Amino acid sequence: MIELTAEIPFLWRLSAESSEGYCSVSMVVPCPPEAEIKDLTIETSVLSLSSDSTRSEKEETLEWNQEDINLFLKLVNQKQLSNKKMISETVRIDLTDPDIIDIIHIVAAAGFGVAFTSYGLLKDSDGFYPVHSCEIGASASLNTIIGFKPCIVVDIEDDDVVCVLLDDIDVCTTDEYDRLSRHDLLLAKRGDILHPEFAEDKAKPNGAILH
Repeated sequence: MIELTAEIPFLWRLSAESSEGYCSVSMVVPCPPEAEIKDLTIETSVLSLSSDSTRSEKEETLEWNQEDINLFLKLVNQKQLSNKKMISETVRIDLTDPDIIDIIHIVAAAGFGVAFTSYGLLKDSDGFYPVHSCEIGASASLNTIIGFKPCIVVDIEDDDVVCVLLDDIDVCTTDEYDRLSRHDLLLAKRGDILHPEFAEDKAKPNGAILH
């Protein structure tokens, strides 16, 4: 169990993954020199596309920025609320908890992932389902060509919304991609963002009005 304080920095480690400029992303929590354990490293499934080919050839360490920290804390607090736990001023987290590891994957994807276009992947939901007012860190659903899929909103700019997928999407029926995987980024529109209950229940929420 780790108690988050300003003295414990969270780091990202980018390691060369391929000659095509991709780097694998890991989270690193450095331990004090006097500690008996070594630095804690958590691998993620996220690949970062480096804009500089020389950067992708060597390992690079970056400190989490404020956006990373804000998203992480928001998702951790949401998880605690869903588990009916009180939110304290000091956040205590278990970095072996699968839920926390999944949140780390989401934050890594938000910071380093490359967003895929949703063209041909989503059904037209405008006017068919209630508008879902979302914010960064919110849970949501996407009405894909193979059913409702859960996601987390990680960026909003005007009408564009970037989501981290929480489920795989088999898109072999389109010409764009073969498959989108859990923790991939998808660029959608505000009208595509639906209430999270759609994906949870695989059906429309109770009280939803279809036009």
